[in-house]
Formats: sequence, C-alpha cells, structure tokens
Amino acid sequence: MAKFIKFNIVNSGAAATQKVHLLDVDNISDISYSGQTVSIVLRSPAGAFGVDTTTAGISGRVVSLVVSTSKSSSAAPTITNGSAAPDQAIVKAMTANPGGVAATAQLGKDEAGTPLQMYWHSWNVATNDQV
Repeated sequence: MAKFIKFNIVNSGAAATQKVHLLDVDNISDISYSGQTVSIVLRSPAGAFGVDTTTAGISGRVVSLVVSTSKSSSAAPTITNGSAAPDQAIVKAMTANPGGVAATAQLGKDEAGTPLQMYWHSWNVATNDQV
C-alpha cells in the first residue's frame, strides 16, 4: 500500500490552483461522494472524538475535491452506478503500489452516453466543528 495519495488538480480557468496535492493514507478515516464532490474525512488528533463519517464526532478536518468533466470549468460528471464513482479512484490508489511511496488517484471516464474524462477540479481543506 502506498504511503501517500497524489491528486493532480486540473483547472485551466484558475491556473494558480493547478498543482499536485499529497494526502497521507494513514490519516484517512472516511471517503464519500455526493453530487460533484468527494469528501475525505481525516482522522481526529489524539484526545479528540473519533470521526467515522462526515456526520459523526465533534470536529475534524475534511478535504473536499470537486470533480469535473471540463479542464476549465465545473461540469458535473454523469455517474449512473457506483463503479465509476470518483471516490473509487481513491480506494484503488490506497490499495495500489505495494511497498511504494505514492500512488495517484487517477479518475477515469464518466458514464454519459459519450463518456467524458473526469478531472480533479478543486481541492479544499476545512475544519468542520460539527463533523
């Protein structure tokens, strides 16, 4: 299993935000996908209440990644069943590259009539006091 997961943010509409982010696999507590956003709940520090989902516990850090089918704007992908859901790219990266240092969470194509490539469009880390 890789130690870190890489996220390549693609957003030609805001070039300053385009970069690679690393996330320590050991800090991931929960991954969920809803609408156009993947939410990754990070483990609480020692002494804090544990966080299992984005609706439990007291406070926690949440990484939010918007998924788009456009390199320049926010365009929602078409997902009709869970197999192509963007959160699965993170699960695959977590279990890939045995003994490696980093694995990339690479998005595939959505499930539209004419499938479109999906991209990580934005990255935001926030502290949620009501996680």
